[in-house]
Amino acid sequence: MSSKIFKLSSITLAVAASFGAHAAIYNVYDYQPVVNGNAKTYGVAIEPGSTDCWGNACTQTTSQIAYEEKLYYEGFNYRDEAPFRYEFGYDLLEEGYDGFTSYCGSYLGYNSTLCDDWATDQYTNGYARESSTVNNSMAYIESGSSQVQSAENNVIVNSFASGTGDAIGTYYGGSLKNRTVAYSDTSLDSTGYDQSKVWAKSGSLYVGSVSKQSTNNTNDYYSYGAVWNGSTLKRINWVSDVGEDGRSMPQGSARDLADVSGTTYAVGYNSDSDEKPVAAVFNLTDLDSISTSFVSRFQNESNYLNSILTSINTNGIAIGEVKYATPLNGAYANSLFYITDPANPNSSYSEFSGSIFFSGANGKAGAINNNDEAVGAIDNQTHQESGGGKPRSQRAFIAPLSSNAKAPLNNRAWYLDDLTNDGSSSSTNNQFRIIDATDINDSGVISGTALYCSGGYETTAIDSKCNGGIDGSEKIVAVKLVPINGATASDIQARPVTQEDKVDRQGGSLGFLALTLLGFLGFRRK
Repeated sequence: MSSKIFKLSSITLAVAASFGAHAAIYNVYDYQPVVNGNAKTYGVAIEPGSTDCWGNACTQTTSQIAYEEKLYYEGFNYRDEAPFRYEFGYDLLEEGYDGFTSYCGSYLGYNSTLCDDWATDQYTNGYARESSTVNNSMAYIESGSSQVQSAENNVIVNSFASGTGDAIGTYYGGSLKNRTVAYSDTSLDSTGYDQSKVWAKSGSLYVGSVSKQSTNNTNDYYSYGAVWNGSTLKRINWVSDVGEDGRSMPQGSARDLADVSGTTYAVGYNSDSDEKPVAAVFNLTDLDSISTSFVSRFQNESNYLNSILTSINTNGIAIGEVKYATPLNGAYANSLFYITDPANPNSSYSEFSGSIFFSGANGKAGAINNNDEAVGAIDNQTHQESGGGKPRSQRAFIAPLSSNAKAPLNNRAWYLDDLTNDGSSSSTNNQFRIIDATDINDSGVISGTALYCSGGYETTAIDSKCNGGIDGSEKIVAVKLVPINGATASDIQARPVTQEDKVDRQGGSLGFLALTLLGFLGFRRK
């Protein structure tokens, strides 16, 4: 039977939901604000774990989550070396509100009113508030009683240094010049640099970046990928013919690392000869001479604004994203890709495939575990963004990138919303619509962020209303998804959709009885 997108009435949905066996394959647990009830919380990392939660009974406490509480948007992402991960990002940052509207118009493409709104959120009510007296980000491990770096401001967590709850990340240094200071389970030397970031640890090695203020324009900063052997800094140099070019600033960053068949690789990005951030693999065999291998299809190409590899596993599979500088199917897309051989990143390149990864979709590459299960976020609407459109909504996903996957996914990618659907509008799981997945461990436990509707959404539809659609009814909260022991692919029930502007999810089934009901009550094809 060919797949379809249905426009369903709430009555149809309620009746259809009462037929057939429905069982979620994940339980969802939320983490509410600790300091300010009006704040948003975001799940950012999950503690390493090796217990197979698909074959063993796991609970909420099996793997700890790191989450952050924020009062307002960051504007200039605390995790990025340059604003918008753009070579001219600091130039736009100096322009303030106008720089943000300029970026929106040039590389998001929303209509002018929405670009003004976006700039107000991100700059006026975001970056412009940043100061040493305002703490916008507080980080916690599992509960509000375990605050990370509690004496510092704007604390973020990038990962866990070990399986015992030691977090690594950055905090605010007090000004733009020393905006991020790396912290970990050991002191990391950054002598001679103004900023430092640390992302991940493996054995005695840590990876991240170090940044320095430009002597040509003190509003600009350039960065290098960094590796620390213990506390000793080893810089990842730019490739030849790269340097400051006016206000075009070269940047580099190492975001993750893994031992692949005896060779340790880091992944992230480095600058090409145009100072453009390009997805790259770094061979860490010789820390005094770290080599860069680009995903060369993104080098010196005007079609791309930036690209990055975000996560790598011990099988050598690394996932990443590329930001288009020109529209693709109605959006300045952030497309998802992966490589399967870090020694040959360009020749082993593949794009994420499956119906939810449509051409022109905006995605986020969250993480990949050693079972080759990748998580992130992807557009679940298809309307035009560029050329004066509006933003699309997103949903978190999980995708098996090989036959090694332990999750019962039937060899295809899914929205996590489908995998938390137990068919009941009154269930705990139906209070959440998962909009981002940031990390997944080898146990299969996922950290992420969700829209939260206290008491539950009106129906089980993926786009169901909360409290009649009244503004402010939903909150943004950190969530942890824990696999349900014994769950199988036959338990999966794709959530229905009520709007036409949705992705056609091939492979989803409403079940025979539900389809029979729809035949009587009526449906409309897209």
